[in-house]
Amino acid sequence: MCGIVGVHYFDRARRVGAETLRAMNDQIVHRGPDDQGHACFGHTGIGMRRLSIIDLGGGHQPIFSPSGQQAIVFNGEAFNFQERREQLRAAGHSFTTHSDTEVVLHLYLAHDTAFIDYINGMFGLAIWDASKDRLLLARDRLGIKPLYYYQDAEKLIYGSEIKSLLAHPEVGRALDIENLQLYLQYGFTPAPHTLLKGIRKLPPGHMLLTTTSGIEIRKYWDVSYADKLTGSADAIAEELYELLSSSVKYRMIADVPLGAFLSGGMDSSSIVHIMRDLGTTDVSTYNIGYGSSFAEHDESSEAREIARHYGTRHHEILAEPDVRNMFPKLIRYMDEPIADSSFVVTYLVSQLARESVKVILSGVGGDELFGGYRRYFNVGLNRWWHRLPHALRQGVIAPLLGALPEDRNNRLLNYVRLAKGFVRTAELPPAAQYGAMMRVLAPEILTPASRSGMDVLQPFTDTLAACDASALLDRVMYVDLKTSLPEQLLLLTDKMSMACSLEVRVPYLDYRVVEFAARIPVEYKLRGLELRHIQRRAFQNRLPDAVLNRRKRGFGAPVGAWLRGGLREMIEDLLSSTRLKQQGLFDANTVRALVDGHMDKRLDGTDGLLALLTFQLWQQEFLPG
Repeated sequence: MCGIVGVHYFDRARRVGAETLRAMNDQIVHRGPDDQGHACFGHTGIGMRRLSIIDLGGGHQPIFSPSGQQAIVFNGEAFNFQERREQLRAAGHSFTTHSDTEVVLHLYLAHDTAFIDYINGMFGLAIWDASKDRLLLARDRLGIKPLYYYQDAEKLIYGSEIKSLLAHPEVGRALDIENLQLYLQYGFTPAPHTLLKGIRKLPPGHMLLTTTSGIEIRKYWDVSYADKLTGSADAIAEELYELLSSSVKYRMIADVPLGAFLSGGMDSSSIVHIMRDLGTTDVSTYNIGYGSSFAEHDESSEAREIARHYGTRHHEILAEPDVRNMFPKLIRYMDEPIADSSFVVTYLVSQLARESVKVILSGVGGDELFGGYRRYFNVGLNRWWHRLPHALRQGVIAPLLGALPEDRNNRLLNYVRLAKGFVRTAELPPAAQYGAMMRVLAPEILTPASRSGMDVLQPFTDTLAACDASALLDRVMYVDLKTSLPEQLLLLTDKMSMACSLEVRVPYLDYRVVEFAARIPVEYKLRGLELRHIQRRAFQNRLPDAVLNRRKRGFGAPVGAWLRGGLREMIEDLLSSTRLKQQGLFDANTVRALVDGHMDKRLDGTDGLLALLTFQLWQQEFLPG
């Protein structure tokens, strides 16, 4: 695992300086504390920081081809590199290291831009090919690893983190107001956008190629929902289990200690089960708890139960973080503001894991593949809701719910919150309803001068239209797979784990598993009021019944309570009317109403306040003055 950086000038007469690459590399030492390297080729230069996982002594980057005409820097892992190396050897290729990075470069030599089809892995990479005068950048199929770039008429600057781009003296820092509206809608910034003018994210499943005067971006992978599996549920479940076992086996290849996050839920427990099923006798697991005061967020007892069941070497901590001092530090690592409290959990459990391992397996992705989110119920609930008389729906139920308090740290009041969200959007057409339900903050949170009138749902509707599924459930799951998964969950997983110099691997997001899951009929994913039906079936008689029957919990921190406690002073400062009026971006009265409503529990403003708080902290760190 590493971080990469690079500079490319379109004018061949310009020269990239080594000092520039070193300055960019210095911003991402946390991604690769074990090694660093760079190389300049006139108008192009590439660099990297390395966290040594495979071929500890021989994997120094950049790695060069035998002719010296091609060079690669690679952030990530190619999990199938051993079998590909043997195939390449049989075709006449020779290797000087045991590194997966060298195998990737030789795949490029053998297959040109089609090389990426031969990689099963997670990556952000750059290949310089002097023989073609071409730079190639690529991001993995699911967006597990990030890759940012800045491009103007003269140059292309890129890296694994925004901080490294900003270390280049010709990259400015200015807020993109239009993209701020996207961020406030989603609680993250969908690719290819960022909140900094001129800086973009390469979308998952895409590559970027330089030309003599600019760049060309190509999509190289997508997932299809059209060709549905026709076998029995039991046959599909068994094939799914075998695929997941293959994925976990690939992701256990490492030359350093390895463990697994364990929350006690189905995704993480299933990975631990497979690790033991594959014959691993010494499994280290890691969990974080918040105690009985935050029972809705604490899964430590469930994790402990699974750890005992499988005999793992279990590590856990009861978190009582200094959130006021921790939040600014984490937002700097994040590079982007985000309205998802799981970034705190991920950082704390990564810190714990890094004390004894260098690689960790995580269950991220299961919800998006098999229908694990409660909001997926809405696809079926709509049918029942609209059978009720309109007068009852809007004249009785909606006002009644509106009068009730809500709080996600309380089980009953959290159901009230979810019910309010459904009723608030239930009169919209199903696709528009889903987009509205995902909204974090309404446009009215901005001052009139800060609104551009853009259609903030456009990324949602464009992605929905790109899906070839006929069933609405598949289509909204596709949207999540393409938007919130890479640019929210995977982004925070990468940034928070890399802040601790820990590599996280996600077996559920092996592209073979993703493609298989897309072909599973929707009635096997959501059956009645049972989420994840086919996944449960795959682990029936494998996982303990307590795991299979456990109710869904979110993987997050008790930020709602912290906003009323340890973060309240920060909220009152950063979201004060005086500060907001000076800033000129947010409507002070609307923000005040949100703060007051959350503090007295008339509404749950956790996501909106977290979006505003992390934005303010991000602006202090990344924008001038």
